[in-house]
Amino acid sequence: MNGLFEILSNKEWMIQQEFLHSILPTLQYNITNHASLGIDREKKSPMAIGQQGQDFIREYQVTQDGKTHGRYGWRGDSLSELNEPFVNVMPIDGPITRNGGACSYGSMEIRDWMMEAANNPACQGHVLTVNTPGGSAWAKNDFQQGIDYAHARGQRVIAFIDGLCASAGMYLASLCDEVYVMNPKDQLGCVGVMAAFFTMKNGDKDLSTGETYREYYDPESVDKNKEMRDIAEDEDATLLIEELKTLGEEFRADMKAAFPNAKDEHLKGKVFDAKDVMGILCDGEMMLGQVISRVFNLANGIEQPIARTASRKIAKRPAAASASTAGSGSAAVSAKANTLSTTLNNINMKEQFPAVFALLGVEEMQVSEEGTFFNKDLLATLNANIEAMQKEKADALALVESLTAEKNDLTAKVENLTAQAETKETEHAKTIEDLNAAHATAIEEKDNQISALEQEKADLQSDMEGKASQIETLTADLNGAKESLTTAQNTIAERDQQISDLNATIDEMKQDAGEGAQGGSPANNGEGVESPQVAIGTQYAYDNSLSYEENMKRKKEWEAEHK
Repeated sequence: MNGLFEILSNKEWMIQQEFLHSILPTLQYNITNHASLGIDREKKSPMAIGQQGQDFIREYQVTQDGKTHGRYGWRGDSLSELNEPFVNVMPIDGPITRNGGACSYGSMEIRDWMMEAANNPACQGHVLTVNTPGGSAWAKNDFQQGIDYAHARGQRVIAFIDGLCASAGMYLASLCDEVYVMNPKDQLGCVGVMAAFFTMKNGDKDLSTGETYREYYDPESVDKNKEMRDIAEDEDATLLIEELKTLGEEFRADMKAAFPNAKDEHLKGKVFDAKDVMGILCDGEMMLGQVISRVFNLANGIEQPIARTASRKIAKRPAAASASTAGSGSAAVSAKANTLSTTLNNINMKEQFPAVFALLGVEEMQVSEEGTFFNKDLLATLNANIEAMQKEKADALALVESLTAEKNDLTAKVENLTAQAETKETEHAKTIEDLNAAHATAIEEKDNQISALEQEKADLQSDMEGKASQIETLTADLNGAKESLTTAQNTIAERDQQISDLNATIDEMKQDAGEGAQGGSPANNGEGVESPQVAIGTQYAYDNSLSYEENMKRKKEWEAEHK
C-alpha cells in the first residue's frame, strides 16, 4: 500500500512511459474502489548462478567459498553473524519508489540494507542486480547516500543489469563504480525526467465515485502547491517544467561525469541495446557469478578498477576487512576461501584482459592462488611487443610534434587572417556607417525639396483659383458690354434711319409749292413743319428736345399703337 500511495502522490519521475501506461488501470481501480494490493513481497525466489549446482536467492550475501547467506535468517544465517569475507547482493527489481511496493524493495530499504552490510568489517563490496523501468526521481538521493557510505568504508559497488536499466535505474548505475550486463540485448538509457499525475481542480466531480473534490487555502498561502494549481486551473505548467529542467540538467551532468564516453545522443531519452553502448553506458558483459568474483578480486587487489572510475574517492580498506576467517578473525584468507574467486578468474581472464592476451598471443594463462606468472617465452613475446609499441609510440610522438608544428603554423595563419578579417570588418562597418549617413542626408534634402514643391503647388493652385474667379468676373463684364454694344448699335441704326428720314422730309419741304411737283402742295402751304410731331410718315419722329430714354418710351408707345 505504501508503494501505491507514493505512486499516486509523487509527481517527478525518472521512468519509462510504457510502465506508467500499463499500471494506470490498476491505479484507477484502486482509486475508484479504495482498494489496496495484498501481494506478499517476502516470498523468496531462487535463481541458479555461480558454480554449477549452487543455488542463490535474491536477498543474500555470498562468501568466497561459494556459500550463500540469506537475509532475515534464511538458511540460519543473519548479516550480523557473518564474520568471513562476503559480497552483499541486493535486488533493484521493478518500479523504483522510496517506500517499496508489493513486488519490490524501496530505495530507503536498499540504502539501509547497504549501510548495514557496509558496517560489517567482513564486507568486501556490493552488487546491485538491476531490472527496472525507473521510478521516483527522489530515490536517487537514497541510493547515493548508501553508495557513499560504502565508499567511505573502502567498499566498491557494481551494478549488474539483467533485463532493463532505464531512467532512475540508469541514474543508479551512474553512481556505481562499474556496470555490467547479462545479455547484449539488455536495454539501457531513457535518461531524463518527466512528470505524471492526475489533476482535479476545486469543485470537480469524480465521475467514478460521484464525490466532489474540494481544496481551500488560507489567504497568505499563495505559493503553496502553486505549480499544481496552475496546471489544474489554467493548464499552465511553467513552474513544473522549470523543476523538471533543473532535475534533468543535474541528471545529465552526473551521467556525463560517470560515463565520459557518452555523447549528447545518449543523454536525450533514447533506449539502447547493451551491445550498442558497450564501453559507453556499460563496461562489459558478465555472468552474476563473475561480477561477484570481480568484487572479491578488487577488494583483495588481484584485479584493478577500470579507468573510468579508478579516480573515485573510495577510502582505503581496513586490513581486517579482507583477512578474517570464521572463528579466527586474524588469519589470512585460506585457499578454500579463494576457490570461487580463482576459478571464475581463470575462466574469465581472457574476457577481462583481451588486450593482454592479444599482446602475448595466447589463448589462456595459468592462474594460481598467488596470481598469474609469465614464463620466459611469454616475457620475450611481451618484451618484443612492448618494444614495438614503444617504437610506434615514438613514431606517433614524432608525428604529433610534426602535426603540432603544422598546427602552430596554421594557427598563426588563422590569427593573421582573423586580424585581416577584423580590419576589413571595421572598414566595412565604417563604410556602411558613412553610406547610411549620406543616405539619411539625401533623404532629408529630397524631403525638403518635396515640401517646397508641394508648397509651390499649393500657391499656384490658390493663384489659379483667384485667376479663375477674375476670369469669370471679366467674362460677365464682357458679356454685359457686348449686350450694351448691341443695344447701342441698334440705337445708332435707328437714329441713322431717323436722320435719313428727316433729311428727306427737309429736302421735300424746301421745294416750292407746286413747282415740279406731282400732286398737291403740303398741307401747311409752305408755312413750315409743326413742332413737335410724333411721327413722320410711317416712322416715329425723334424729338431732340427730349432725352433718349423718353424718346425710346414714346417710340415703343407709338409702335404699340400703330402696328
